[in-house]
Amino acid sequence: MNMFGAFSAKAPNRMFAALLLGAIAGIAYAGIIPLVLAALADPGAFPGVRDNKAYVLGWEISNFGFAASFLGLCVLILLARTASQVILIRLSLDVSTDMRRRLYERVSSAPIAELEKVGMPRLVAAITSDVPMVVAGARLLPDLFTNMVTLVGMLGYLLYLNAPVFWFVMGCIGFGVVTYQVPALIARRYLVRARNHLDGLHESIRGLVHGAKELKLNDARREDYFRRVLAEAEHRVRDDGKTGQTVMRIAQNYGDLITFFVIGATAFVFVNYHAISRPELVGVIMALLYVTGPIAILLNFIPQIMMARIALRKLNALFARIPEEAVARDVAPRRDWQAMRFEGVGYRYLDDAGEAGFEIGPLDLEIRKGEITFIVGGNGSGKSTLAKLVTMHYQRLDGEVRFDDEVLGPANIAGFRQGVSAIFSDYFLFDRVLGREGAELKDEVDSHLVALGLAGKVEYRDGRFTTLALSDGQKRRLALVAAYLEDAELYLFDEWAADQDPAFKAFFYNAILPGLKERGKAVVVISHDDRYFDVADQLVVMEDGRITDRNLSGATLARARQVASQQHDHGRRVAPGPRPVDATVA
Repeated sequence: MNMFGAFSAKAPNRMFAALLLGAIAGIAYAGIIPLVLAALADPGAFPGVRDNKAYVLGWEISNFGFAASFLGLCVLILLARTASQVILIRLSLDVSTDMRRRLYERVSSAPIAELEKVGMPRLVAAITSDVPMVVAGARLLPDLFTNMVTLVGMLGYLLYLNAPVFWFVMGCIGFGVVTYQVPALIARRYLVRARNHLDGLHESIRGLVHGAKELKLNDARREDYFRRVLAEAEHRVRDDGKTGQTVMRIAQNYGDLITFFVIGATAFVFVNYHAISRPELVGVIMALLYVTGPIAILLNFIPQIMMARIALRKLNALFARIPEEAVARDVAPRRDWQAMRFEGVGYRYLDDAGEAGFEIGPLDLEIRKGEITFIVGGNGSGKSTLAKLVTMHYQRLDGEVRFDDEVLGPANIAGFRQGVSAIFSDYFLFDRVLGREGAELKDEVDSHLVALGLAGKVEYRDGRFTTLALSDGQKRRLALVAAYLEDAELYLFDEWAADQDPAFKAFFYNAILPGLKERGKAVVVISHDDRYFDVADQLVVMEDGRITDRNLSGATLARARQVASQQHDHGRRVAPGPRPVDATVA
């Protein structure tokens, strides 16, 4: 992907029109000075214009033909340049939307494991910083083209006036441009470093926002985070940005003076070695003065184009980093099944160099509809990885996953995913029920809000929840409402009851889970609430990436309770308390 290509692919006709109009404006610009010089030098040389005067709105106009041509060129410049810019501005908005949409689609279709490696700060920086920068650079194309045509036209006029002068000027400009590149390259190096540091700054800001509660509890911790994390990230971006922008500004100012150096060299040096008439010299000086503007604009565009190219490289690298998942892209209907079986399934985490890290397996496990499976394990035991294999967010690297007798693979995984609903420990709560519409939806949502004790705290109005400003436990209950409405084939809950009070914890284990089981759903629960282990039909104990037990024998229960006791137990062995109002959710 490149800047010009992105615009051309979106609307080639509009892009061509913008560049053509820019070229026309450049030609008109280049024609103004020769026209004025011709009118001032010898109007009589042009038949029909001697003593050609006219009165317009009470004003006497000399050399009316030249004046009319001058006005025509100005109007043409105004219309052509404005049309070119407006076309490209409107096109740039379309392109920026398409680029962001392309990023959205790539993120939504990328493997979860790759997104976890890339990280949220890098994705946010790409969407909020890189895309606008690329579009801003591409938006300069018509003006860039206009000034290039103007410059070429004026240099052509210099060649017409005096060939030796033209070649002398070209040599001076060439020397100036080459020497300009030295500070520009130095500036680019620092600007690239500043952009690379921006990802780290976004990560630091994320820590500030998501870790606000923890930082407020300890002044020393907060000050240390500000000093060694936020401040260092800010300083890296600021210092490299300052250096890069300072050197670039020096280069720009030097570039602005290149034309004046050329004028001085022509007026004070060139005339001593070459014969040139005063009228020719005046024409040359005026042409060079007129060229000052396009050269300055072209040089001033360089930093913006440079930053756009840096941003474009970051975007291209990001697209290469998050490839599309190897699954069928067609919209797949939900697939029905009775049992999900893991046969020697293994998974391992790979770093950027392809080196293997933590791994789990081989795993042999069966999850059946109409049964509740508990997964228990200590920190680092692999239970969260197993959960993502169950929900098909991760695809096994070894063994096979079967739904009944059908092997899970790229051709059918989308269909089986349609029947999964999960609330992970790091879940995201949407402000609406996605995937369902209709008047009857509000009645269903309202009944579930009552059953889960959320009535009066949040309402479902105009297709969305009125607020998400809830406690952690209330947010999990609201996420449960949305998940329940999906009527999935398999439900996975990762420590859902951890933030619930005793009443809702008991309601979850004694009503919600059995209710889903009675409806023929497969239910997988990651939990350390050993008081409720007897709710399970299957108890899976994970240790060091392996399944050590998976039944309800006394020994398995004892081992599971021992593992659970080693974890941070949220409300363990608290009496169930009163049953919440209405158990219709179950």
